[in-house]
Amino acid sequence: MAESTMEEYQAERIAYLEGFAANVRRLRDEKGWSQTDLYDKADLHRTEIGRIEGAESESRLLTLHILAATLGVKLDDLVAGLPLPKERRPPPSRKRDGSGTP
Repeated sequence: MAESTMEEYQAERIAYLEGFAANVRRLRDEKGWSQTDLYDKADLHRTEIGRIEGAESESRLLTLHILAATLGVKLDDLVAGLPLPKERRPPPSRKRDGSGTP
């Protein structure tokens, strides 16, 4: 497999987080809830829900479980339709040897 660049890794990560955020918003909207309703019912901090729905957070398993239970869905529903990222960690950083060559 070809080595990915940091840009490719970040693009894949951002696309995944945006898809997850869209699923959470969709499931919340299906309940007719506002973002305030969700964080009140889930007993999570409002900024945490905002970061999740803004695709700025990689939530912990406990938070995912709380969201799923609050929304009345399975954990699978939170990631429905999202492709498994090809790259699971960032590519190694390139170190310079002093010659200007990575």
